[in-house]
Amino acid sequence: MRKILLVLTLLWCIAVNAQYHCTIISATRSDVTLRSTGYGKNVKIAAKDAEQNAINTLLYAGAEGTSYSLPLIPTTRSEAESQNKNFFKDFYDTSYKDFIISSVTVTAFGKDAEKRKCVTLDVCVRAESLRSFLEKNGVIRKFGF
Repeated sequence: MRKILLVLTLLWCIAVNAQYHCTIISATRSDVTLRSTGYGKNVKIAAKDAEQNAINTLLYAGAEGTSYSLPLIPTTRSEAESQNKNFFKDFYDTSYKDFIISSVTVTAFGKDAEKRKCVTLDVCVRAESLRSFLEKNGVIRKFGF
């Protein structure tokens, strides 16, 4: 019984802490740079995953120690995406790229310690513009309203 509880506790900790594989590198009032790891069968897919992980960190987790320490979207990801299906479909297909200033490779495409194909990028995101875009499209309320 103890072993089962220990295993369940470890699995829960891993699921909670390994959400988007991002760390904060730097931040200004309007931009945040995150080091993000993306996974995929080729470099293009892995790079897209890394960029979307950086965006998702700002949207759903926040960037601790910056002016964006709280998530831009105050609900869970599944709740936000179910309420705004068309918006998020378009957003993840193409629109998210409009908020990325730069995407610089830190570690080349290869395999990690667990033999998964990945790439690590430093992704600079226009966080203030992203917040305004979400407000304008009705995904979040305007600050103070």
